[in-house]
Amino acid sequence: MAREYDESAIPTVHNLQSVEPGRQEPGFSQVLFRGVDQMIGLSNIGPEKEDGDPHTHPFEQINMLVEGRLDFIVDDERVCLEPYDSFAVPPGIPHTSRAVEGETAVLLAFWPLREDRVSMIEYQTEFDV
Repeated sequence: MAREYDESAIPTVHNLQSVEPGRQEPGFSQVLFRGVDQMIGLSNIGPEKEDGDPHTHPFEQINMLVEGRLDFIVDDERVCLEPYDSFAVPPGIPHTSRAVEGETAVLLAFWPLREDRVSMIEYQTEFDV
């Protein structure tokens, strides 16, 4: 079960700058970190990233822009983000992001534990039980 963990390994600290991205494509890379019931994604979104189609999921996503500027499209509304801007996307609402020309943005996203992304945190050996 994905929620089991090695109690003797807690707390374990991981520096996400040294973790290999679980997703990587031109203009986009993402590293994930998980807890027992929660997960965060640290994404670098550059101008080379192709505009993606909006997508939805059955859970809330909370976001905070850490660096740069980023356009986020939420239910056909464009939201211009600057560092430390935070917002939530409710379940079922279409959304996507677009880099601002010439800039790379760093976005932190918070989700519940996503079983579809557990394979991206294999570096977290505290969950190898």
